[in-house]
Amino acid sequence: MLSKALREFTTGPLNQLIVNLGGQDGSQWEEELKRFLRKESCWSNGEVAQAPAPKPRTDLLELVSTIVIPATTGKLVAKERFVINTKRNAPVKISYLGGNFKAWFLNGDGKIEDPISEQTLHYAKLRKASVDSTIIEELGGEAKAETTLSEMFSLMEKQKHGEEGVLLNNGWANLFYIKDVAGVLRAVRVLWCGGGWFVRARSVEDPSRWGDGSQVFSRNSVLESSEPSAPAA
Repeated sequence: MLSKALREFTTGPLNQLIVNLGGQDGSQWEEELKRFLRKESCWSNGEVAQAPAPKPRTDLLELVSTIVIPATTGKLVAKERFVINTKRNAPVKISYLGGNFKAWFLNGDGKIEDPISEQTLHYAKLRKASVDSTIIEELGGEAKAETTLSEMFSLMEKQKHGEEGVLLNNGWANLFYIKDVAGVLRAVRVLWCGGGWFVRARSVEDPSRWGDGSQVFSRNSVLESSEPSAPAA
C-alpha cells in the first residue's frame, strides 16, 4: 500500500501539479489553483493563459491626427466638381486632372456619390516609401482604407487656394483610396503645385512606390491618434 501511494505521488497528477507550480508558469498555476479551491471557473481554455497580444503597431505609417468631415445634403457629381479652373473665384483651384482620373471617375456620367453623414478620417505620413498594397494592409484592409470623392473634395474646398490646412500643400502627395465608377478601388493623389491642385489616379496594384513623407487618408487606422480631431468647420 505504501509503495503504491509513493508511486502515485511521484508519477501522478499531484506530483505534476507540484512541478507546474515550480515551473516557468508557476504564478499562473498558483492563481488558477486558488480559483479551483474557491470553486471558481479556472483554466477555461485548458492551457496556460497567455498575455494579451500587443496591439499591432506599424513602422510604415505615423498617424498625424484625425479630421471630421461634415455631412453633405446633396449628391456629389464628380464631373461638376472636378473641373480645371485656376481663376481667383474658382470654387477650388484645380490646375490638372490626370488621364487615369478622368477615365475612371469622369468618363460618361462620371462618378456620382450619395450624400454622406458626418465622417472621421485618419491621416498619417509614410515613414518610408511603399506600394499601395502594403499601405492598405497596414490600414487594416480595403474597407478601412476606402474613402470617397466627397470627403476628399471637402478637404480641397477648405484649402481651395492652397492655404495651410490638413492637406499637404508643399508638393507632397495626399493619398486617398476611392472606388471609381466601376467600383474598383483606386489610389487617388492630390497635390498642390504652383497655382492649383493636381488630381491623379493609379491602380492599387501599381508597382511604383509612394515616397516617404506622403500623407495617407483613411476611414480608420490600426493606430490610435494622440492628437484631438480637427474641427469640421
